Amino acid sequence: MSERRRGVYFVYQLLLAVGTVLLAPWALLRLLLQKDFRQGLPGRLGFVPPLPAHEKRVLLHGVSVGEVKALRPLVRHLRAQLPEHVLTISASTPSGLDTARQAFPDLEVVPFPLDYAGAVRRFLRRVGPSAVILAELEIWPNFLRACSRRDIPVAIVNGRITERSLEGYRKVQRLLPQFDRIALYCVQNERYAERFRGLQVPSESVVVTGNLKFDSLPRGGGEAQVPWSNWLADAPSWVLASTHEPEELLVLEAAAQRGMLQQLRTLVVPRHPRRAPQLLDAMRKAELGVPILLRSELDASTPLPPASILLVDTFGELESIYAAVDLAFLGGSLIEHGGQNVLEPAAFGRPVVIGPHRDNFREEVDLLEGSGGLRRAKDVQVLLEFAWDWLQNPSAAQEAGIAGRTALDERRGATETTFEALQAASLF
Repeated sequence: MSERRRGVYFVYQLLLAVGTVLLAPWALLRLLLQKDFRQGLPGRLGFVPPLPAHEKRVLLHGVSVGEVKALRPLVRHLRAQLPEHVLTISASTPSGLDTARQAFPDLEVVPFPLDYAGAVRRFLRRVGPSAVILAELEIWPNFLRACSRRDIPVAIVNGRITERSLEGYRKVQRLLPQFDRIALYCVQNERYAERFRGLQVPSESVVVTGNLKFDSLPRGGGEAQVPWSNWLADAPSWVLASTHEPEELLVLEAAAQRGMLQQLRTLVVPRHPRRAPQLLDAMRKAELGVPILLRSELDASTPLPPASILLVDTFGELESIYAAVDLAFLGGSLIEHGGQNVLEPAAFGRPVVIGPHRDNFREEVDLLEGSGGLRRAKDVQVLLEFAWDWLQNPSAAQEAGIAGRTALDERRGATETTFEALQAASLF
């Protein structure tokens, strides 16, 4: 390693130390007030339970819920093709870890370490991977450096990089180049491939393999399950899914003014369930004119009023909800967050409406919009017009949903091409 790179790493460690000191009061407050943070911190510092030594252990990492779900078809394929390998899953967020435990109940699931040098070394020593697969894009200097020193090959799968991220990486690339430490980039499409090549990644290290998320989606939609099939029968329903503050009240208050809420069952599923108590209080204070119920307090046999709002404060139920509702609004799109995953509701044959912001899922939105299965609105009023049109015309909504689902089915197949690329790069 050059003296220049050593110096840059020294500065990076110093900045981490300064940041830790500055954030210490905030971290201490979270330790005192938030149980999940308190329980999760040791793991984020690398204190995961030591795993049995195995010379062929593959670590697959997804930051949060979406990335972990995208790994599902690849994990299934690896287990079928490489039975002699042991697979371990990691995630960075509590919701990502919960999703991983639900999706892979018989695999070891561990928290991914914060990028402190000691935490990373401790993590790798206790997990002992022979190869690391990172979903989408994870550039952590100390982690990649530690893997390089241990001769652990690292690959990106389902790779994507936004224009904003590209500009950010370009600014720091000269100071802290890391892209040379990743052996293979399996990316979703040619546009992302060109962006990675623009970061001086060798062309032979970038392979267009498609989007694993298409392969992770359920086939054929599926029927609604109890209790949702009981709660949502005999009246139109829609879900405000993966919402961020203040999207819920923006939509609900505008819908109340239009008289929509009085004719629908409305489900609200915030992106972060821990917001539910605060959100419930705000919704009740808004005087929306319909009953507001809480999912955790609703018995399966309790009827849901035809005109009501159900705030879902539980975790892992979105797929069941998509199978039961008539239409989905995806959050993160009315604010400058960049949107949330529009593929899941479309896979269940549900028409989708979103706001103007889609930077995080541009390709997916363009695909569904082009098929007729999604409508993108410039503001909340137009969004409600689109939603109401579909809710009042179930046959048109059904046709749009089928068109969207068909478009997704035509894009499946990334799992096999990704596996072949990983094999060719000697990850296994």
